[in-house]
Amino acid sequence: MFPHKKILLLLILSFNLPGILLAQTDSSYIETENVLEDILQEPTGQSDDSNLFDILEQLKRNPIDLNKADISDLQQIPGVDLHTAQIIIKHRKRYGNFFSTQELYAVQGIGKDEVKMMMPFIKVIHPSELQIEKEQEQGAVNQILGNTYFVSRSRFSNDLQTRRGFLEEKFQGSKPKIYNRFYLKYMSNYQFGYIAEKDAGESALNEFYSVHFAIKNLGFIKTLVISDYLVEFGQGLVLWSPYGFSKGSDAIYPLKKKGRYIRPYSSATENNFFRGAAASIKLNDFIVSGFFSKNKFDAHIDTVTGEILSAPVSGFHRTQSEISKKNAAEEKVWGARIDYSKRDLLSAGFLYYNSNFSNPFLPKAIFNLKGNSFNYYSFYYDLILSGINVFGELAYNGTSVASINSFQLSVSRDFAFIASIRSYPRNYISLHGYAFGERSGATNNEFGIYTGIKWRTSIGLLNFYYDQFKFPYATYNNPMPSEGDEFLIDLLSKPFEHVATRIRFKYENKDITVDKDNRKQLVKRLRQVFRFELIYNIAGKLRLKGRFEYNNYRVASVIEKENGYLFFQDIRYAPSSHLNIYGRVIFFRTDSFNSAIYEYENDLTGVLTNRALFGEGIRWYFILRFRPLRFLTISAKYSETYKPKEKNLGSGYNEIEGNLDNRLSFQMDINI
Repeated sequence: MFPHKKILLLLILSFNLPGILLAQTDSSYIETENVLEDILQEPTGQSDDSNLFDILEQLKRNPIDLNKADISDLQQIPGVDLHTAQIIIKHRKRYGNFFSTQELYAVQGIGKDEVKMMMPFIKVIHPSELQIEKEQEQGAVNQILGNTYFVSRSRFSNDLQTRRGFLEEKFQGSKPKIYNRFYLKYMSNYQFGYIAEKDAGESALNEFYSVHFAIKNLGFIKTLVISDYLVEFGQGLVLWSPYGFSKGSDAIYPLKKKGRYIRPYSSATENNFFRGAAASIKLNDFIVSGFFSKNKFDAHIDTVTGEILSAPVSGFHRTQSEISKKNAAEEKVWGARIDYSKRDLLSAGFLYYNSNFSNPFLPKAIFNLKGNSFNYYSFYYDLILSGINVFGELAYNGTSVASINSFQLSVSRDFAFIASIRSYPRNYISLHGYAFGERSGATNNEFGIYTGIKWRTSIGLLNFYYDQFKFPYATYNNPMPSEGDEFLIDLLSKPFEHVATRIRFKYENKDITVDKDNRKQLVKRLRQVFRFELIYNIAGKLRLKGRFEYNNYRVASVIEKENGYLFFQDIRYAPSSHLNIYGRVIFFRTDSFNSAIYEYENDLTGVLTNRALFGEGIRWYFILRFRPLRFLTISAKYSETYKPKEKNLGSGYNEIEGNLDNRLSFQMDINI
């Protein structure tokens, strides 16, 4: 085919197929939202969890190829357990390569809902597409047009009320929060990315920035990243990204971490990433990696001794005090790892790294960080035998050994069981780890036993987990050893074709510290949460979702118990592939912050927040997502929280005078 004819053909396809492309893209986004709702549970603290959205967005940008994936690759996809991955591999071996992702609907043993959840994160490279790639290589212009991708996102968010820090002129910058990022990708081998963010109250638009250049799967080079990157290893005991999934309504998926070796850093989280260079090379069944980093971080340093008193991780640089801590200390890291993989049978690896700080840490307690040089050694394994998966990691920090070992049994498509034992000694401190646990990411001073099941019954999908844990030494909240246990039952049913119901009960029984008889004592705190949801999809364009949630909070030493409840109704309307409309109204009332009810809510693409709703009030928000052109999406969100009985909202420099908190946000996404 002549070059000018191919360009003409591309233009014709671009103008004649926008409806198909729009519908696919919007459907993909909606499915991503649904996946997050299924994985995440009601959180236990108010936070910005946008990084969890980023995990799925990265998987969408780099979908798993069904014709090349092994079992470990497939298990990265949300909702894909060991049994489902084995069915896909078995089908491919028996009938040959997949010709389309839609072929999954015909694979016996995989349900329609499972396939629908997988669709945003999978792809199939058809032989004809490979031929097109070869033809494109014949001309430089065609190569650029056909294989270069540009993705950008710009977000502007502003509180309409003025917070105390601005009124008292404590914040040095302007009110809006501004986020910009873009990626430039050539073929599937080269990528350049840049992120810049400014929080509300900060001065510069690039108060935080991240940049990377990456090469992937080029000859013997598996990955090469220059500038900002992450190293994910094993089950996160020594190295992982600064975020990850924890216990949730899916009892199986969050427990096993799926490491992606070395990868570019693409988050706006301002800590716990590496800045330097890292590379992995593939040698038959082995992957050998090395990495070096020299990165500054926020620290409060004693002006007399030069010791690090604390290392704030909020990322805020608004006040003079916060600005004085910015990039005050430096960490140098170097390390190496070797991984062995026998396809669909065994994966194992060994890692060593050294971390050296510009200033020593001053410990506030006996087992806190001390000194300025730290060494870590780690070994992980992942063994698959038929329907059994045994995996775990052991790590040594020069003082003690931490470990997590898990066992998963997939009896059939309908039933899966998992059990895990974790042991993180009190004198084991992981600088860059993020392992599974009760205190998500806090990989020290914890021992726990977790069991969970996923069971597809005649009445719906049942998930259940039970977790027992104890903290052998004092924690931040408790000055003495403590313990607790919790369980969660979640039943998702579809009594009718377009109707789904969800019933959830969560029980938490934990030690907390109270002042009694002029001394601190440990007492049991019981928290029980009941949730019911009704979801109704109408003709694929309109989805209605209602939730009622009741929260009971009781402390053993207090006679009176606290209660809270929440009710919301939301609507998602997609009248065309060009337009999505979201809205939610929430009514809530709790006796205090102790009985607060946490609620994940829809937001602009890439943003995932949960809010602690307490006291009495109403919250509502409205989101408009419009795609006027095939490559352009414009989004806007307005949110408002009103508490009629309050005189002020928030605390500290974030306090708002009055009982109204509202915010307006805009976002523009370009995908070429």
